[in-house]
Amino acid sequence: MSKFKIGDKVRFLNEEGDGIITKIINDYKVELENEYGFEEVYNVNELVSETTNDDYQTDNLAFDKNVVSKINADSIAKQDHQLKKKFKHLDHYGVKDRDVIDLHIENLIDSHRGMSNAQILNIQMVNFRRFLNASINKQHKKIVIIHGVGEGVLRSEIRKELNYNHSHLEYYDASYQEFGMGATEIRLKK
Repeated sequence: MSKFKIGDKVRFLNEEGDGIITKIINDYKVELENEYGFEEVYNVNELVSETTNDDYQTDNLAFDKNVVSKINADSIAKQDHQLKKKFKHLDHYGVKDRDVIDLHIENLIDSHRGMSNAQILNIQMVNFRRFLNASINKQHKKIVIIHGVGEGVLRSEIRKELNYNHSHLEYYDASYQEFGMGATEIRLKK
């Protein structure tokens, strides 16, 4: 009998991330939906149950508040550290009138093991759209999108998105000296 049931939230033992059990295959394997919405099959011994704040509740209200504040502090510190680690390489691009995002998949998610090219491209485009909209809202003058060279699929999709949904924006290849060949600069304001 599996130690998990459908709907259980679990974390991966040997990698970053979590998911929710969607199907019990047998006593040793389960199917889950990961944090990005993709279905994956895992061995039960590769998963651990995710604990919730309710698991730490006691009859002592002051103690409970103290535990919750420590749990939240640890979580916020971990998220902050991971965010700084992911984007540390962008520090040397520190021009004040523009923002930079690196869309290489390893900078966006912890693990892309087992993902198809289409799934990776989808995550990259979601991050691009989110970044573009946030930059427009913050009224930045320019942004730089580092998409890499590769086969040019991501670059093409970004420019297609700009032509279709943001035809009023100017874009061009970013500075070769600063970013190499795999970046697009977008002018948001004149």
